[in-house]
Amino acid sequence: MSPTLYSDSDDDLGIDLNELSVSPIDPTPSELTDHGAVPVASTPSDKDEHEHLQLPEDDTLSIHASETSNAEAPQIDEHLLEDFYEDGPNNSEIVVAKFLKGLLDRGLQPLSDPRFKSIINKMMAYNKADEGATMPEVMNPEDFKKCLASNMVFIQQALSDNLIIPEWKKFSTMLTDIFNQCREGDAGQVAQLTAQLRNVNPENWAISVCTVDGQRFNLGNHDAKFPIMDLSRVILYCLTCSDKTVEYVHKYIGKEPSGGRADALNLKDKKPHNPFVLTGGVTMTSLMKPNLCFSERFEYFFNKVQGFAGNDYIGFNNSLSLALKDHSNRLYAIGHFLKTNKCLNKESPVLLEELTELCIHFSAIEATCSSTAVMAATLAAGGICPLNAEKMAESVAVRNCLSLMNCCGVNDYSGEFMFEVGLPAKSNEAGALMVVIPNVCGMCIYSPRLDSSQNSTRAVKFCKLFTEKFAFHQFDPTLASAHNAKCDPRRMNFSESKEQQNLTLLFASFEGKMTTLYRYLKEGVNFDFPDYDGRTAIHLAVCGGQAEVTKFLLEKANVQINPLDRWNSTPLDDAIKYSHTDIIDYLEQHGAKLG
Repeated sequence: MSPTLYSDSDDDLGIDLNELSVSPIDPTPSELTDHGAVPVASTPSDKDEHEHLQLPEDDTLSIHASETSNAEAPQIDEHLLEDFYEDGPNNSEIVVAKFLKGLLDRGLQPLSDPRFKSIINKMMAYNKADEGATMPEVMNPEDFKKCLASNMVFIQQALSDNLIIPEWKKFSTMLTDIFNQCREGDAGQVAQLTAQLRNVNPENWAISVCTVDGQRFNLGNHDAKFPIMDLSRVILYCLTCSDKTVEYVHKYIGKEPSGGRADALNLKDKKPHNPFVLTGGVTMTSLMKPNLCFSERFEYFFNKVQGFAGNDYIGFNNSLSLALKDHSNRLYAIGHFLKTNKCLNKESPVLLEELTELCIHFSAIEATCSSTAVMAATLAAGGICPLNAEKMAESVAVRNCLSLMNCCGVNDYSGEFMFEVGLPAKSNEAGALMVVIPNVCGMCIYSPRLDSSQNSTRAVKFCKLFTEKFAFHQFDPTLASAHNAKCDPRRMNFSESKEQQNLTLLFASFEGKMTTLYRYLKEGVNFDFPDYDGRTAIHLAVCGGQAEVTKFLLEKANVQINPLDRWNSTPLDDAIKYSHTDIIDYLEQHGAKLG
């Protein structure tokens, strides 16, 4: 029996710790479904220069293991743990279920979120006397704090209600009300192109939300699988612009809404109107990794989609792929039309049959409402996946993608949608609607019944009600007034003291917390601010062996390369002291000096 993770009753925490006999977090990526026989490796065959921002390796050793670094671990504020003691703060034991429920109440999912993997594993290792490790019911505070040490910065942020949507219960209750309002009605018809699309349950109805801080909310059939189809062009555009440049891509593709059907056979100025019409999708496919063979190009794209989804479910529907090939006459006609008009890649040879087959394979990749919401959240976070802090696309590519989703994302209804909803969105023929609220969250609304514009009828209705209740329309006034009674659930007026901010910055640099560092960069934090020993973020990053953080601090945050602490040590001195040879080489290449 699966453990119940959440209960509305305060007396019953709803978390059955005895059933957690193995680590609940699966570190392996999603695999292909039994629909298909197309083999896909678990890692990309061609990693590019944009995907090197990795989290630190997980530490699954006992919590009693000695530290390998001389740096002191951060300590959580004691008052944040008061609610988790057995009978109040004077009791000596912390109830693990109360802690997990505290995270759940804030929208986090500690038993499945990869950011909590190390913490959960260490808690389970606490019962190491048993052969099968289980989650302890209670822990003494010191051991409990050691478990939290690997992600202390984020835990403190969450328990301080400093996530992007602090009042999560209120927000999710309002979402549930809108969801229930849109449930009734049978307007629209499911897509008729193939048997796989025709035979889907028309009553499927789901919404999923994922914020830029990884808060998640799901309702309805959020685990139902559907092909991403047109949504593939959003990822394809971000990847191609990141791999090439935005200017290069738009030599081949326009930036205008077409005003017609997504599969229309027309051009503007000898280019597809935009990346999201079928002509634009075929052209972008010709530009993506053209020197790789067919299987490697598909493998590259599939793994990138997995990365955008934070390794949530992504699969492949082979039967749909075969069916789409049987109905691909128009696709082949568009391919020949584009080749005749010299719209395809001019720098590499293009095999039309392979190109169209690749487009079909991209369309047959499967996702769920929940995993698509994570993709949308990655776009909302500027190309950084909120669940693992991996950089999936360049921020300028994501910005331009959202601009195009604003004006071209929902077919010939795009102008109306922008007027009434005011948010970037992209729909597909399977009935999914991906919506992005920049710097806040991503959503997916799924219902297979389509309107005359090939958009999900219920999803469009949901979005209209959503921006009627919430102040998320791009042109909503920022200040509340009698004429603007909408709710704005975003974190407001939160302030950190310089001391708190500096402490968080230093430990985020030491631990490699890229999400925190990017957030501080956007907020204009001074990355050269020293602690009482004169040590700055780059000192701590070097001591922690964080090569990517060191690169980020010098190239993105533009910190000084040779700051002196009170012992007259520079970052290069620290790199030599701790034998981080890769960092030594990098610093010396950038002019670092000894103290």
